[in-house]
Amino acid sequence: MGSFVWLWRHSSLIGNFVKRDLMARYKGSAIGLFWSVIHPLIMLVLYSFVFSKILKVRVGAEEGTGNFAIYLFCGMLPWNAFAEALNRSSGVVLEHANLIKRTIFPAEILPVYLVVSGIVNELIGLAILFAVLLFTGHHFSPLVLALPAVLLLQVAFTVGLAWIVAGTTVFIRDLGQIMGVGLTLWLFLTPIFYPPTLVPAEWRILLSMNPMYAVVEAYRSLVLLGRPPAWPSLAVLGVCALTTFVIGHQIFRRMQPAFADVI
Repeated sequence: MGSFVWLWRHSSLIGNFVKRDLMARYKGSAIGLFWSVIHPLIMLVLYSFVFSKILKVRVGAEEGTGNFAIYLFCGMLPWNAFAEALNRSSGVVLEHANLIKRTIFPAEILPVYLVVSGIVNELIGLAILFAVLLFTGHHFSPLVLALPAVLLLQVAFTVGLAWIVAGTTVFIRDLGQIMGVGLTLWLFLTPIFYPPTLVPAEWRILLSMNPMYAVVEAYRSLVLLGRPPAWPSLAVLGVCALTTFVIGHQIFRRMQPAFADVI
């Protein structure tokens, strides 16, 4: 509970860092924040062209859509926010060395604002996905209103891991490179580019231990299929998210006093 109270207490400062991060990302460009809309739109068009027009990949009606590009885009949105936050967290403490050395600064907010910044971009992508689904005649179930609950679990899981990665990288600088390889491996072990039904039956037990599989499947269940996610998978996600969030915060706070001596 203490970790959540701490997060709420610093919500205003986190919001300021998120705003500054989003503004800095497109500083000097002609259309600024509008690039946040263009990027996911281009990705969706690219997926449609490559997978639907050239490769002619299809998924069955049991996946909620016959359009593989939409199926893929729905899975990539939470993954991109997750992977971007972890990748950027590996260097965030070192990038803000001046703040940590010279002032009393709550360094825990550094990984958190990166996660929130990624979620803002994901929400823009979700808005585009919803618009395309409406345009193609997709009927949404009222269950889609449960999506924010899944998003909160996703955020808690990502923040917990981001704290661990951000703190550990201060002492083990190679972790940033290891993260890139690890995330690529994790991406292909999560059924994002393929339906989980293609995974051999004897290997599916491994999927149930993958929290990001639970996130992706929850998105697809609520948005595309209009039915509740599998409860065992959702329970695993809930336990992993809350445990990782609390433990990640404790690990970061224990490492934090030594940051100024190392960076």
